[in-house]
Amino acid sequence: MQSCYNMHVTQGPERGVAYDFWWRVRHEQGARGWTDEELRARTGIARTTVDRLRGGRRPPTARVVNALADALDIDLTEAHRLAGRTPVPPAAPTDGEGTPRVSAREAILRDPAYTDQQRRTMLDLLDIFEQANRSRRT
Repeated sequence: MQSCYNMHVTQGPERGVAYDFWWRVRHEQGARGWTDEELRARTGIARTTVDRLRGGRRPPTARVVNALADALDIDLTEAHRLAGRTPVPPAAPTDGEGTPRVSAREAILRDPAYTDQQRRTMLDLLDIFEQANRSRRT
């Protein structure tokens, strides 16, 4: 069994876009005393996927973030922010009339009318569309 207590802070290029989320996941996992195997059993997310959060160049999928956040009681909006899945607010582009434009992901995460389950479903669909669009471009 592998424990999460061997985590350490890294400097430089090893930090990926979701490093802060990786650190929070490992912190919450350690606070619960869960092994990597227990985390995988509760989330369905492999240890290698969790480890990729540390140095990955792209944000993880909504499914990965949602599963880990649910199991570890991390606020969904906070989890997506830590994972690098939401844009930083103030620099939002505007339309021709000065109205700020927001991404579909940001709108889903910010709209209080949706439940966490509805957000998860919409973010999963958005991931599918984004992946299809990337595949079509290449």
